[in-house]
Amino acid sequence: MRWLAFLAVIGIVSAPSIAVAQTQPDKPSACNHAPTIVASADFLLAEPATFPNFWRDRFGDDAAYLKIHYGGLAYAEGSTLLADLEKRSLPPLRIAELRLAYAKTPDRAAMIAGMQPLPKAKSVVPQLGQSALRALVAEDGGDWLLGELARWRAADADQFDASRISVGLALGLADLDDDAKSRLAKRAEDAGIWPLALEMRAVKDDLSDYVAYLDRLPDAVRPDKGGRTGFIRKALNLANLRPSLDMSKQPAEVQALDGQNDMGSAIRSIGQLIAYVPQTAILLPLVNQTGNLSLGTTVAGAINAQIAAKHLDPVNNPDTVTAAMLDGIDYVLGRREREHNLRDALISEMQGETAESFLDRALARVMLAPFVLDNGAEPPRRPDLLTATFPWEQWVGLAGKLKSGEAIAPEDRIAAADLMIAADRPAEALALLKTAGDWKTAVRRSHELALRLDRRCADLLRPPMPVSQPLYRFEPR
Repeated sequence: MRWLAFLAVIGIVSAPSIAVAQTQPDKPSACNHAPTIVASADFLLAEPATFPNFWRDRFGDDAAYLKIHYGGLAYAEGSTLLADLEKRSLPPLRIAELRLAYAKTPDRAAMIAGMQPLPKAKSVVPQLGQSALRALVAEDGGDWLLGELARWRAADADQFDASRISVGLALGLADLDDDAKSRLAKRAEDAGIWPLALEMRAVKDDLSDYVAYLDRLPDAVRPDKGGRTGFIRKALNLANLRPSLDMSKQPAEVQALDGQNDMGSAIRSIGQLIAYVPQTAILLPLVNQTGNLSLGTTVAGAINAQIAAKHLDPVNNPDTVTAAMLDGIDYVLGRREREHNLRDALISEMQGETAESFLDRALARVMLAPFVLDNGAEPPRRPDLLTATFPWEQWVGLAGKLKSGEAIAPEDRIAAADLMIAADRPAEALALLKTAGDWKTAVRRSHELALRLDRRCADLLRPPMPVSQPLYRFEPR
């Protein structure tokens, strides 16, 4: 595509990444970036001296999970860490879920047995969280969970169905193979838990079983001809985000529905790109807001081709993918519409900033990386794609200071950390963040850095499918 000429201009097409891809180690703790990941986790686990207004710990659970894996903690050490975190006055938001997922089978059973349902609830299952639900199936065999779900549904079917617990469990198991999903679906069907039986078939790569099951649903919920289309469309909307889906292998009924418009092919391209670089999920709300499917077919499709050809490295140099996406968005929508739609849009709760700000920073890192790395290089001119409010001259000045070894003021260390990331010096980036004046932003950026490094190592926080929340997963202990 013509707009991909931008990549050649900034010298990242067919050029080696700044970072060198490394072989995945057998243990996360053996990764070259493990010390920095653990140091990031320790920073994220430290409570502030004074709690900001309305503060909630949104990062401590991820940090503890990463520390257990990359720090090589023994089970007793990890259990103590998590128990201490849960006792805090403001504990990490998902710490109970993490403790349940981390526990060995007997410990997990004892913890659940000691729980009480919330007022008016008929089961403790909604309190467990996706990671714990996954562990109950993947590690514990699923017997207790299926029995409890059947009991709950028999006690109050309306409450069970309204809880959407079946959807959550299916999404948490979406990365299992189709055989495992089929077995659980059959067990759920035999136990009379038809919502779970349906949702487990909806997350399979082959939707034939899902389509066939629609004819076996209970009479009260079995869809008529028109409703059947709605059921299939719902499953297809979810399936389109999974890179493993092969439309050519789907039943004729699914292919016919998909062929009615180009939405499916556009979303599949975006789903593949999100699997490469999670932050490119920015494209999904843009498609929804603008209705422009070229954001998937043209932009995501072309970038996927560049990644497949190894011209872009989504793991070790994701900023180049983000920069290419930004240029592609402008090619399709125009700058004015891009800025209008992204100015106040949030990427995710975890990153805590607007899509516009995130894209600006990624582009600035790409453009300034050669200048930071080469003492003889001249600073580049301001990129046209940057928004008017981005402090480009400040970043260029900071890059010069970093090259000459000058001290960086605390109020400038957030931006300076970005420049160290651009130079692939993550440990130095973290050191700047730990001493930055803006603690709240430093915590968010440290979390972002930890996720970035995790992707280059064991990729432990990869969601089971694009745009779902990361899960806490452990090998049998």
